[in-house]
Amino acid sequence: MRGKKARRLESCILRDIVWFRTSISAGLEFTDMTKMQTGNQYRRFKTSELVVYPMLVVILVGVAFGFYHNSKIEDAVFAAVDLGQEQKVIIEEYFKTFGTMPQSEADINLNSLSPEGILIGMDYQAGELGVPAADKSRTGTYRALVDMREFGTRFEDIKSGYLLIARVQDDGTIKWDCVADHVSVDALDKRYLPETCKDEEEEEGEEEGRGDG
Repeated sequence: MRGKKARRLESCILRDIVWFRTSISAGLEFTDMTKMQTGNQYRRFKTSELVVYPMLVVILVGVAFGFYHNSKIEDAVFAAVDLGQEQKVIIEEYFKTFGTMPQSEADINLNSLSPEGILIGMDYQAGELGVPAADKSRTGTYRALVDMREFGTRFEDIKSGYLLIARVQDDGTIKWDCVADHVSVDALDKRYLPETCKDEEEEEGEEEGRGDG
């Protein structure tokens, strides 16, 4: 009787040992498989990083260069506007002396302007550029001549930078407006002009709108 119980006990013990060893083997295999999957995911993540990060760097560098390039253009235009503003005194002194606007460039001396930066010169005409009905005895227009080839092919055909328009007021004073040149084909877009020029142009448009109403 005891022999049968002993053999049954041995059989149970062996079965448990086999089950235990099988469970351990299965657990080890699962662990190895998990490690392999994790490793594959990690390798895929590292590969995606190698692709995405350089692209982000290229995009950021491109954006930074664009801002820098536009900033250089705006600085150059701002300097050109400042230099052009200095020519106002020529018109103001002429009007003070003769009581009328110069009727041609021959009436004033623009040769005193030395080219600097992108501004290579100024031209002048009586009246307002693009407005035939403007009173030529009380209105005059400077046009800034610029050379912007240093900023790339997009600007190589730009010849006109901006306009300075002088208008005699009822009290005899002269009001100046700095505006974009919408008449010349080869003119600089107004988005590159200083805020003072943009503001004056917007105010001028609002006044014309109120007049039409």
